[in-house]
Amino acid sequence: MTDSKPYQTQGMLEAILQSAVGAIITIDTKGAIQTVNPATVRLFGYAEADMVGRNVKMLMPEPHRANHDSYMAHYMATGERKIIGIGRDVEGRRKDGSQFPMHLAVSTYEVQGAHFFAGIVHDLSARSRLEIEVSRQSALFQAVFDHVPEPLIITGTDRQILLANPAASRVFGYTQEELTGQKTTMLCEAPADSGRVLQEFSNFSSAHGESERPVVVSFRRKNGEVFPGQIVGALIKGPKGDNAGILSLIRDMTFEQKREDTRLKTQRLEAIGQLTGGVAHDFNNLLTIITGNLELLEDYVADPRGLDNLKRAQGAAEAGARLTSRLLTFARRRRLEPQVVDLNEQVRAMLELLTRTLGENIQLSTRLAYDLWKTRIDQSEIESAILNLAINARDAMSNGGKLIIETSNVTLDQDTTFSDGATAPGNYVRMSVSDTGCGMPREVLRRAFEPFFTTKPTGRGTGLGLSTIYGFVKQSNGNVMIYSEPERGTTVNVYLPQYATMQALTESKAEYAPAQSRPGETILVVEDNPDVRDVAVRRLKRVGYRVIEAETAVDAIEQLTNGLIVDAVFSDVVMPGGQSGFDLALWIAGNRPGVAVVLTSGFSEDVMPGPGADHLQVLRKPYSQKDLETQLRIAISSKRTSP
Repeated sequence: MTDSKPYQTQGMLEAILQSAVGAIITIDTKGAIQTVNPATVRLFGYAEADMVGRNVKMLMPEPHRANHDSYMAHYMATGERKIIGIGRDVEGRRKDGSQFPMHLAVSTYEVQGAHFFAGIVHDLSARSRLEIEVSRQSALFQAVFDHVPEPLIITGTDRQILLANPAASRVFGYTQEELTGQKTTMLCEAPADSGRVLQEFSNFSSAHGESERPVVVSFRRKNGEVFPGQIVGALIKGPKGDNAGILSLIRDMTFEQKREDTRLKTQRLEAIGQLTGGVAHDFNNLLTIITGNLELLEDYVADPRGLDNLKRAQGAAEAGARLTSRLLTFARRRRLEPQVVDLNEQVRAMLELLTRTLGENIQLSTRLAYDLWKTRIDQSEIESAILNLAINARDAMSNGGKLIIETSNVTLDQDTTFSDGATAPGNYVRMSVSDTGCGMPREVLRRAFEPFFTTKPTGRGTGLGLSTIYGFVKQSNGNVMIYSEPERGTTVNVYLPQYATMQALTESKAEYAPAQSRPGETILVVEDNPDVRDVAVRRLKRVGYRVIEAETAVDAIEQLTNGLIVDAVFSDVVMPGGQSGFDLALWIAGNRPGVAVVLTSGFSEDVMPGPGADHLQVLRKPYSQKDLETQLRIAISSKRTSP
């Protein structure tokens, strides 16, 4: 009786070979294919008859196909087993020429003294596609995470910061290394705010998976500045659906708050203007009746004392008429009579009157642009504006001082903003009236344009000077900007549109070409106001400069002392910390003479000079992109050409 066990075993092996999911290929020592299973046929696309007897390199792409025979010869000559029993990821080639990733494991066996090799192949296309997709999604997440303009922070379940995007560093002032590993409570102003955030996040962690509403928080930057903000969160789920952490989006509400303040201020001024205009209109009607009847009374009054009283009454009525005219100007309801004006001529014509008005203890000087553009305005209104500004300056300098009137051509771009919002970009004639008086605190500055608001004693002022100027300038499509600090003085900048033909305007705009930085040029921007500093930084980066920031002159000197290499310093003049931009410029001249310096201020350099800094040019705020680029290029170029 014949033993059937060997036949059964062979049958089982054959069944396994035929049903195996992975491709199984056997070859001889010359690389000729001996057997293939059905999985091999499905994977490579060849029929079994097309593969058996042919060299296995037909299933390989280059360069493996060309090198396969030498691999086999080397193995047979040396017996090195580098490929035996070790799985590795390689490339396969189908009948249609397409290539795919596969995992190959090779073993060797012997039958009746002959050597053979068996290879087991697994298609890795699905895994490769998954890896590509994971890589794509990771790159996409990283790009979004890095470039979202608002802070994103990922925390673990213990509320420790795991990741913070660049916006978080920019808003809070900490480096990403300083943030990583810290509790989010370090970013809040008070423990109460931290508690509210934690409570809100705890609520949605156990319920909805995301915060239903933003949590309003007072945040604190690294430099100690507190700012309003909002925070919303979303749970990060782990592989098993468990809570792995929280993704927090933080919004800096500083700009929104300022926009809201500007909107409310504009609405308030408009409301006051409407009310004032209505009252002035009705009052004018009353004055018309009063003055008309006073004139008629002259025919019936013969007593000299009565005539004198009538003249006094008429004088008061005329003063009332002038007052209502100023009110209507503020409300922009008085019809202006514009004409083309050379502002330099207007200023020169008023110098004698201004000198008498100011008195001997105030030094009056002018700096008038040689090639000043023309503007189209009401001549009487600009004369009144100049006189009003001079009187305000005189009253602010009770112990004497300096007053300077400047004119210049400026081009405002879309980044230039005023207290009541943006002004249309374009060419403007600027008149600046600067004094060394007592200045205005912030709360007074906010109300400077309101009619009847005044800080002068009773009987010394109506509070209509600046409001009338504001109304006249806005009606002339211009704007007004005031810079003032207590005990430092005030500068009022009046911007009036250039009067020119459309062709001239087009040519003026066509002349401007950005003064691109040279590769590697670095600018140190020194400005204590973070919003103003941010605008300057973005403008400089726009034209290719590398930018480093400092909040004060003290901070800038420390960085420069520690070896910071820059081509130029662009600094505000008035800053906290006990040292001004002039002090910084003097330090640079003595310690880093090769560094160019450009200063900027809302004040005139003639009003607040720095000792030994008379040679420095001060870029007046607000300045345009073109002005900034030009001044920096001039300053840097002059340093490079100087001996």
